[in-house]
Amino acid sequence: MRTARIMKKMNMSGALYRLIYCSRNVIRQVLPDAVMEDSIREILSVARSHNKANDITGALLFTSSGFAQVLEGAREIVEHTFEQISADPRHADVTVLSFTPTERRSFPDWSMGFSGQMSAEGVDPLAPLLCDATATGPRATTGSDVLRLLERVIQQEDEWVAA
Repeated sequence: MRTARIMKKMNMSGALYRLIYCSRNVIRQVLPDAVMEDSIREILSVARSHNKANDITGALLFTSSGFAQVLEGAREIVEHTFEQISADPRHADVTVLSFTPTERRSFPDWSMGFSGQMSAEGVDPLAPLLCDATATGPRATTGSDVLRLLERVIQQEDEWVAA
């Protein structure tokens, strides 16, 4: 009986859900480097406007190798938002790592927190997540790995902005 009430509560339209995905960045294949930064700014502008209007919070990490994103909000809205993202030609190999109900938002103050590395130079925190199965080294495959990475990176970004 208690399980049925919990399931019913989770299926209510007002329930909070968290979707975590990663994808390969194919912007460089589609756009020249000079236009890539403008493309990322456009993604952020559209996402922030859409998310604010639809009570979605989250964080996005962009690197030369890919995207990792957390979306939090009502299930139907998060699903619709993700459908649009997965159809975007700037992404390839879009992989949902987690889509679960949650009791609280991890990014309550961000319509879309963002951290990005526009160049291929330096350490790419997404490279281990997106490496081929034949590559050596650790490979994070769970939503919680990506959530921890985004929380750490966005917190650092927030500290840099506040400093």
